[in-house]
Amino acid sequence: MKINGHTTWQRKKLSISIYLSMAIFAFMTLSGCSADTKQNLTTVKIEDPERKYFPILQGQRQNINVKVFNTGDHPLKIYEVYPSCGCTVAKYPTKLIPVGEYGTIEMEYNSNKNLGYVGIYTTIKTNTKEGSQTFFFEINVVPDPHYTKDYEELYNADKEANKNLVKELVDGAANQQGYITDPKQMRKFQ
Repeated sequence: MKINGHTTWQRKKLSISIYLSMAIFAFMTLSGCSADTKQNLTTVKIEDPERKYFPILQGQRQNINVKVFNTGDHPLKIYEVYPSCGCTVAKYPTKLIPVGEYGTIEMEYNSNKNLGYVGIYTTIKTNTKEGSQTFFFEINVVPDPHYTKDYEELYNADKEANKNLVKELVDGAANQQGYITDPKQMRKFQ
């Protein structure tokens, strides 16, 4: 039986060869990737992965250097470093770290918008079996004890925060100005 110039057997043979080609291609691609990836995996050790820093004044910056040692058999690649807070910026080595050597991740914590206890987790993406490692530091941010607001500063801050309140108490709410809201005072128009 012929359909569009091909017999049924020829169509089956063509579809089988296409499926077989796709299966062989997929197998070779996947086996090549996994062998390549396993070949380049290494191990890593982070110097002091959990740290506690002395308290700092609000607005100060804390510099943090993290040594990442390559303890495996292949060069270490740091793909990306992700601090858990936007208040921390990280610079990391982009070159491969040879076996037995270390690379330094330079982090800078800015305490400008924080006050009190702060704990920052940092994820380090690498070419290890786990795929990533974690570094954690904690710090206490304290207000400057040498500066306290005097009475005039406190009064002006309170006045600025409540300036609309006094006007509203005297003139009435903005959506009620110019209208009589007491129904007893309303007149009927004739």
